[in-house]
Amino acid sequence: MQLLAALAGGTEPGAVAVVIGQAEVTGAKTNEPACARDLLATLDIAGSTVTADALHTVKATAELIRARGGQFVFPVKENRRALFDALDALPWQHTPIADSRTETGHGRITRRTIRVLPAPPDLPFPHVDQVWLIERYVTDTTGTHLSAAAQLGVASHTPEQATTTQIAAFNQSHWAVESLHWIRDTCYREDHSRVRTRSGPRVLASLRNLAINALRLAGRSDITESTRWASRNMTRPFAILGITA
Repeated sequence: MQLLAALAGGTEPGAVAVVIGQAEVTGAKTNEPACARDLLATLDIAGSTVTADALHTVKATAELIRARGGQFVFPVKENRRALFDALDALPWQHTPIADSRTETGHGRITRRTIRVLPAPPDLPFPHVDQVWLIERYVTDTTGTHLSAAAQLGVASHTPEQATTTQIAAFNQSHWAVESLHWIRDTCYREDHSRVRTRSGPRVLASLRNLAINALRLAGRSDITESTRWASRNMTRPFAILGITA
């Protein structure tokens, strides 16, 4: 069983990202964008910005988001060949870097830059106002090159609705999804679960999401340490959930 989760959170440092919806992906993985639209249709996304993996960069999803009053920031990869080629052909080498930020942690120095252009009028994707190129360079603390990556993308915001810095923040905040996957696998060993039948996997995934949400909303960002803390005293989980005598 494959489950699709929707997270809500901010882009500012220390923002809490929590699961606000979950749906089962029926059939093949190629059905995931349609399941995502069904999930989005149940949520109030007016005034919000939706981010997603490149698999979800499809016209129907963009149309749904805008119809419901939301905005989107989507990456574009080769699986959307016409759109990717249109973006790749733009004069990025002559476009100045609009924003740059450097982060240090885990023995690495990461520099991210973003270049933004107005959307071409003939772009084969609806509701796009700005297009972007984000580049990421990683070195170790001695300056040795470790990796470099580039990503193209589209945004529905006008420049007045989202600055280049905000677009970059929306893109980076999407990694909260990967963080959720990592926590559920490493802390709760989800991939090792032997529950495979009927509604069991979905129930357990919901309970894991509930535990992570509760800990994050209680201000505890280290889920692994917090899970150990909660397990040492049976009253602590109840206190976090507000279930007290």
